[in-house]
Amino acid sequence: MVSPGILCIEHGGGLSSSYVQLRALVSSPQSRSAITIGSLHPAAAASAAAQHGLQEPSAAADRRLLAACYTGDDDAFLCLRCRISHPIEQRLRDLHRRFADTYGLDLIELASYGLDDDGRTLSYQALSALPAARITPFTAQAICSYDASRGAGLPHWARTKLQAHNGLKAYLLEHGLLLISNWALLADSAPRRVRHAWETFGAGSLTVEAALALHAAYRSHYREAKAAYRRRTGKASGWEPDDAFLSSISPATDPKSTCSQLIQIADAIRMARSGRWQWMQQPQADDGEGTEVEIADPSTLTGTIEPDGPSAAEQLALIHAALDRATVAVMPAVLAPASTNPQLQCLWQGFGEGLTNTPLAERCGCARGTVSKKLRSEHHAATIARQATTELLRDPAFSSLASSLEDLERMVEALRNHLLHPEREEDIAPLRRWVHQHLPVS
Repeated sequence: MVSPGILCIEHGGGLSSSYVQLRALVSSPQSRSAITIGSLHPAAAASAAAQHGLQEPSAAADRRLLAACYTGDDDAFLCLRCRISHPIEQRLRDLHRRFADTYGLDLIELASYGLDDDGRTLSYQALSALPAARITPFTAQAICSYDASRGAGLPHWARTKLQAHNGLKAYLLEHGLLLISNWALLADSAPRRVRHAWETFGAGSLTVEAALALHAAYRSHYREAKAAYRRRTGKASGWEPDDAFLSSISPATDPKSTCSQLIQIADAIRMARSGRWQWMQQPQADDGEGTEVEIADPSTLTGTIEPDGPSAAEQLALIHAALDRATVAVMPAVLAPASTNPQLQCLWQGFGEGLTNTPLAERCGCARGTVSKKLRSEHHAATIARQATTELLRDPAFSSLASSLEDLERMVEALRNHLLHPEREEDIAPLRRWVHQHLPVS
């Protein structure tokens, strides 16, 4: 099924019988090969707009159409879905414009998370009875969850819902992009995470202890300041620390310097949490042995899943299936060069047999550091883990994890370590076993 983003009411004013050219037409995940660019003419939506006397988009027009939806006018519902596809499209294009070059975002992939509406007539009343997370397409979910008492217009509500889209957040995180403000990120980060981030990625002059102290002061004042902002403005987003706030958390420092230091801490946290550093392909230590990591496996994730979901065994089955599919998607291209490179063939063969770096280097006649640089097994395991996580977050059993940055980080870490470390001492790690079974013969 082809799923276009439907665009109904023209922003330039007036109605169009042909309804504007489609900006994006994307296939469903089940039929990615059907990507097309084209146009759509939702006549029912045009008829509803004319029936209700609407000449151009406005908050009043939105209220009139919503009132009609409440009484069972599903053509009015279609017209509203068209209406909010405009701000959704604008937000997706803005994300692409700002981050595509740096993070490798694909516009069609982005569009698939918000412009998945094929223009069919749907029942507002039937969909509104469902939990919001189960409502599709996304335009319908945004409208059915709309709460006018929160003070936002429908277009703003749709953009906000899109930014909270679990699938979109997982896609962005997979590409290393953590879409959260510096101020919310600082408030959401525990001291242990800040210590790790600053020790690893800190680029400012603060010592680790000074960074932790500043972060602690920030968090102790943040909630009260944010609550005051919400009472004053009626808005849940947009807060930024002013000079008074900055002086209260660090009286001996100029407010501008304090602000700069907080941003440096946020940058370090963002680097650590998003996994962006893994795309930098930094060389490993010369001894090639790497650093110790905390061993985790998928079974440690079950404590974060809602209790009324699938059983632990069913969850693990979903996890292993997602890992299998992600491995098949990633590793053949990784192993392909080994068919024409004898040293690489030797290294991957030894890796598949379970050899560590030192015996691998001795067998293949290279330095221990070369083993890590050639195989990059940690990097490939992390790529597989992120791809599997992205798939799992689309399943209701795991979708709630996307609301917590720490849960997402923990999930990717657990899957990565599961791939690299055997569950029992005498076993071979799953990624090594897969390589042993699928390494192409030279």
